[in-house]
Amino acid sequence: MSRVLVPLLRSSWRTLRLRPLVLRRDYSVPIRNVASNPKSNPFTAQDGLVDYADKYLHGPAPEGVKIMENQMNVTIDGNRRWFRYGFLRDACKCPLCVDQHSKQRKFRLTDIPHYITPRSVKWDGKKLEVQWANDIKGFDPEHTSVYEAVKLQVPQPNPPKSDTGRHRKRMMWTAKSMEELQHWISYEDYMNDEKKFITAMRNLSLLGIIFVKDIPDSREMVEKIATRMGPLRNTFYGPTWDVRSVPEAKNVAYTNVFLGFHMDLMYMNEPPGYQLLHCLENSCDGGESLFTDSFRAANEIRSQRPDLFQYLTEFRLNYEYDHKEHVYNNSWPVVEMEDGNLSKSIARVNYSPPFQGPSIANMMNHERYAEFTRALKQFTYEIERKRNIFQLKLNPGECVIFENRRVLHARNQFNTEQGKRWLAGAYVDEDALLSTFRTCRNADSRLWGKPIERPVESGSVPPSAEGVSEGQ
Repeated sequence: MSRVLVPLLRSSWRTLRLRPLVLRRDYSVPIRNVASNPKSNPFTAQDGLVDYADKYLHGPAPEGVKIMENQMNVTIDGNRRWFRYGFLRDACKCPLCVDQHSKQRKFRLTDIPHYITPRSVKWDGKKLEVQWANDIKGFDPEHTSVYEAVKLQVPQPNPPKSDTGRHRKRMMWTAKSMEELQHWISYEDYMNDEKKFITAMRNLSLLGIIFVKDIPDSREMVEKIATRMGPLRNTFYGPTWDVRSVPEAKNVAYTNVFLGFHMDLMYMNEPPGYQLLHCLENSCDGGESLFTDSFRAANEIRSQRPDLFQYLTEFRLNYEYDHKEHVYNNSWPVVEMEDGNLSKSIARVNYSPPFQGPSIANMMNHERYAEFTRALKQFTYEIERKRNIFQLKLNPGECVIFENRRVLHARNQFNTEQGKRWLAGAYVDEDALLSTFRTCRNADSRLWGKPIERPVESGSVPPSAEGVSEGQ
């Protein structure tokens, strides 16, 4: 036994002077220098936070503001929000920090000193003004950052959960409700009447589908309609493309056979957000266009069979386009959720059987084959139910615009021996439409917020599942 340990063991433990073992360093700061009049400020010593107002501001903070070592707490509309000083300084959009024409910043986040602190703070419940100690090198000591309360709460120009954002709430529809809800706008109004265009975009944002009529007889019109919403999405099909029957077609859309429900370009890393189909000729028998709301189908499953719905969010299907000239492949879950959270809203649906590739490389698919295929069959059943399919035959001079990763589209078989069928198509990315939705709302928020009356149906998905957003 060690010569050091033997004497220790022989000694009475009571005679040993032991020091407590320090397992971790304590970084807490004792509560002191609390505002002398707690009633004048909603933050008190009971918050367990040290008040640095005297040290930084050389006096009390404004009512509704608490100054701490590295952050500031501000009460906005009754809710406490905290902001770390570095990020608060980074959010300044004054003319010294952001060019007022290009909207580009004149500094980098890394230019902000690590130990930046406020030296003056003003707050009236609507606007926060801050002057900084140890500001960015080169800035005048009198530089003042001004923040509107609404921008402190929602700093993004197009918040994802707003009524123009990526995770906006939608209005679900069936065949019956779409008969009443379908929104038509003339080409002239679409191109030249700003208010009617805003109304059309609002319907597109909620329903995922609208129709344009009275279009001049020209192949170039689909590009004009598309670019009214945003830049064309170019693919290997070209900036615009034609849908008509051709021999030895490399895409089933270019045949006259029945084309089942699908979404376009699922084999790409970023499938297009919106699709346009402008009818130039449609004199043959058949060829009706079919549409179904995949969000409604998925929500129906979520409300009735949450176990199957979860499988749809986990089951990844492979998609491919494998030809001599072009090779693409990608995989997606059938249903994508906002932030991957099952309790939140559906973000996208991915479904395109004509372009589906082998899924044998995914071991989870093998292990849960029975569960996944049962969920997929239920989804297929829902989208193909007659009550969920809106059908119409596009006439020459009509165009449909729809959300590619929500509204599934299909086509009935048509007879090419009698008449012709010719559609011109184009894509516009989702980002472009989200921008258009927001600029429309900014131009006329009252018109954008005007509600669309929902037809009452029996057995429909409850409005609470994916109701109409009233947010900003």
